[in-house]
This record gives sequence, C-alpha cells and structure tokens, in this order.
Amino acid sequence: MKSRFVIIAALAGVLALSPVYALAQDADSIVLTYERNFLRSSLSTKLAIVKESSAYKAADMGSLYEQALRFVVESEPLLGSDAELKSLALAAAAKAGEAAYTASSGELLGLFDVYGNDPEVRAAAVAALATAGIGNGTVLERLNAFLAAQAQRLRSGAEPESPALAACVGTLGALGDASSMEPLFAVYSSGAQADVAASAAASLGKLKGDYAAYLAKAIAERPLPEKLAALDLCLGEASFTANVKGALAESALSVALSFKGEPDAGILATLEREAAASIRDQRWQRASPLVLQYYRLLLAQYGSSDGKDAAAQSLRGDLAKAIGALGVMGSSEAVQALSLQLQLINGQTEQGGAFDEVILRSVIDALGELGDKAAFDYLLYVGYLQYPDSIKQSAKAALQRLKW
Repeated sequence: MKSRFVIIAALAGVLALSPVYALAQDADSIVLTYERNFLRSSLSTKLAIVKESSAYKAADMGSLYEQALRFVVESEPLLGSDAELKSLALAAAAKAGEAAYTASSGELLGLFDVYGNDPEVRAAAVAALATAGIGNGTVLERLNAFLAAQAQRLRSGAEPESPALAACVGTLGALGDASSMEPLFAVYSSGAQADVAASAAASLGKLKGDYAAYLAKAIAERPLPEKLAALDLCLGEASFTANVKGALAESALSVALSFKGEPDAGILATLEREAAASIRDQRWQRASPLVLQYYRLLLAQYGSSDGKDAAAQSLRGDLAKAIGALGVMGSSEAVQALSLQLQLINGQTEQGGAFDEVILRSVIDALGELGDKAAFDYLLYVGYLQYPDSIKQSAKAALQRLKW
C-alpha cells in the first residue's frame, strides 16, 4: 500500500487522478510530464514511473524509456551493482523493446557495455534491440561482432556468455540482415547448446540473402565439421525445396567421397551417410553416379570386415541404406550393380555359403523399386535356393513390380 501511495503521489501531476483531466491533455504533454517527474524523483520512484508508464496507452513513452536508459548508463559507474538501478535497467530495456523505440538503440548498446559483468542486463539490452535496433547498422555491426566472439569461445572450449548469446541469436534473426549469416553459422557449427543451435538455425532461415548459396559454399570450402553443419542446416530448412536439398546433398556427397587429407573418420562417415539419405529422400536421380560410388566403397569396406563387431554392424547399416538409395536412382547402372550383387549372393548360397539376410533383402527390395526387367532372372532364381520363406516372398513381390 505504501509503495502504491508513493507511485500515485509521484504521478499526481501527470494524471491528476482524473480520467477527464488526462484526456484533456495532448499526448506530448503527457510524455513531457512523465519525463519531468522522472528527472525529479528518487531512484525507487523512477522505477515505479517506468513500470507505470505503459498504463497510459495514448502516448508514445519511448522517449521516457530512452531517458531512463541514459540515466542508468550514466549512473552505473557511480552506483555499481545497486539492485534498484539494475531493476530500472531491466524495466527500461524491456519497455524500449516493447515500444520498438529505435531512438533508444544507442542507449541500449551503452547499457550492454556498462553492465559487462551482468549477463542478465546484457541479455535484456540485446533482446530489446530486436525491435529497437531495426535499421541501425551500428547495432548489426556490434551484435555480429559479439556473436562471432562467442563462437570463438565455443570453439576454444571456453564458456560462452549464455544469456546474452541466446538473446543475440534471436535478435539477429528478428533483424534479418544478411550480414548476420556468418556469425550465426559460426555459432551453430561451434558446439553451442542444443537450444541455442536450434535458435541459430531458425534465425538463419529468417535472414535476407541467398541462404542456399551460402550453405553450398560452406559445403564446398569449409573444414569437415562445418561441411556437416551446413548439410544439417540445409536438410532442416523447411523453406528449401526438394530440388535445393537434393542438389546440396549431392554436393556434400561429392565432397565427402573426394575428401583428401587426414579426416575425422566419424564426421566423414556421417557426412556421407546424411548426404546419401537425403538424396534418397528427395529421389535426386542426378546423383546416381555418386550413390553408386558410395555403394561400392561401402561394399568393399564391409566385405573386408569380420561382419560382427560394432564397426562392421554400422557399415552393414550404411550399406543397406546405400542400396536403398540406389533403388530410387532409376538408372541402368544401378540396376546392373544390384543385379550383379544378387547374382553373387545367389551363387554363394547355392554353393552352401552364408549370406547376409539384411543386405540380401535390401538388394531385392531395391531391384523391385527400380522395376527393371533386367533383374528378372536373378530375382526368379531366389525362389529355387535355400532362403527363408520371407526372402522368397520379397523376391516374388519384387518380380511383380518389374516393368515389361
């Protein structure tokens, strides 16, 4: 009650406790009165004035929030960590953002600077710039630089400035300028927490400029982990067409298969796997030669393994998926490669040798998907050998899909 009395007393000259009196004043005079009362009041009452200001909807209180921010920036060196000053900083930043008061952008940047050791205030200042910083080149330059520095911290293993980092990612997405593509990608590809990485991906999709071309360049030219990050962003971007995703996946598979040097084998395998899976999902038949090359690579690797350890089982899964990708390529080369593989498996089985049921079923299903009559003899022969009934049924289903 006492706090409310103080607020009402401080604002008595503004509203005079009468709606009729308030309506009689024009909006500019209302704002000037608020600013005059703010100038004269104590710190606690300044905070109350800022909080109460939005109750008067008819006036644009942006200049009041700018005044409050300026007061905080100028007072922080003297008052330091004063709790009420911090509360005023948070309230004024939030109000400036809500009002989208672009004239306050300089003061918000000043707030970000003077509260260098307070992540909460810095995050509030950055968040407000999502609306208050629209069209301001200095804001973009400063936030892009901050984000680039945070990405460097992530790469070095140092802790980032988490609240401000998250706010900056969201703000740059809201501002939507193409200049933010590089720092946002740097954050995404530098090991940020999952929520921040997801926010960076969303913000990248909001930027002006040719996002697909940027990712294509990253796939072609960046280090291996960044190539994978660029492919992941491509596959997750809802605005990209199947053709865009297929073309970028083709580029990624080409780069992976021709990669030179000493790569991280795990990252390289993941890049190949994700690229091939996307080519299959998009039915991107232009990449048929690359998928065939990938299939042959995996077939050789799996053939030289013992087929039992974890690495071999992973290869087996990748090989089965590569065979599935060949099944949607629609090329005569794919038909020939898979028909030859089925012929080899049939021959080994006929001689009493072991066969891999997962790989065999994948080959049969892929040949059925391709639907080329060149596979007829090999699929038909499956029914004459000592295969499980489920395999024979798969072969019959594949035969029915052949086109004559």
